[in-house]
Amino acid sequence: MNQGITVELHFFIVSVLWGALVLLAYDQLRIIRRIIRHNILFVAIQDLIFWVMASVFIFAMIYVENSGTIRGFSVMGMAIGMVVYHFVLSDRIVKTVSRIILLLLYPINLAISYICKALRFLGSKVKLLNNKILNRLKKWTKSFKILLINRKGRKRLKSKTKNRKARANKKRIKDL
Repeated sequence: MNQGITVELHFFIVSVLWGALVLLAYDQLRIIRRIIRHNILFVAIQDLIFWVMASVFIFAMIYVENSGTIRGFSVMGMAIGMVVYHFVLSDRIVKTVSRIILLLLYPINLAISYICKALRFLGSKVKLLNNKILNRLKKWTKSFKILLINRKGRKRLKSKTKNRKARANKKRIKDL
């Protein structure tokens, strides 16, 4: 075979492999999304960052393998690699790895759920105790206020009676 054709064939095969590798990396992102749920905005941001990074790596591969010349058959090779990988391996790999990771994380999730239930139970008991203490303190403050008010009232009565007695004595003295 001609030397030029073998170089181009090698570049085409590398492009197919790079296409499959890019989707393999994207599958890692899909696995993480299956394990940890994300909202739509966060998924969009992740996709944007991933495809920008993938395009940088693809351009680096093209630069190293073909001196930076972008050729149609290299783009087609990457597309073929992506399509073949997606339809042959992608779903199987994502499902299998996700199941294995979730299976390994199950005891941890179970322990965390028991700990959360125990903390909620303790929290409810602490809240009940707190409410009882607050109600008792409110009763004590009411009775203390009443006690203070009664003491002030007694002092006023004593001072009023003393004033009356003093006035009555003064009046007696004047009358004499």
